[in-house]
Amino acid sequence: MSASKPFKSAASGRPGRPAPFSIRLSADERAYLERKAGNRLLGRYIRAKLLGDAETRRKAARVPAIDYAMLGQVLAALGKSELATHLCLLAAAAEAGRLELAEQDRAALKDACEDVREVRALLVSALGLKSGGRS
Repeated sequence: MSASKPFKSAASGRPGRPAPFSIRLSADERAYLERKAGNRLLGRYIRAKLLGDAETRRKAARVPAIDYAMLGQVLAALGKSELATHLCLLAAAAEAGRLELAEQDRAALKDACEDVREVRALLVSALGLKSGGRS
């Protein structure tokens, strides 16, 4: 087998798969089809109109929509609860010896403080905000 055969077969595209079919549309035609397609993919809409509604392809997984209002409410509830503040006060009291805790419990309290900070940071990031407080 010569060295050029693998390159020729690789350059020929995927074996057994037909080339895509292209069609030129005017801007008005494309806009019309996009309106008719609604929230469906344009190619899928055109294929369904041409070949009927029998879809043989697997549907793509949809990314869940981000509910910014809900994320904002969660962030507000976290702030209103003062959970982070209370956890930090407990941790400080444990460090100062005013609160008797086993070392394992003290470590769990520190982890809880860090978890709350992380949740807050993730919510702030998801909302596209800049952190104004301690992180």
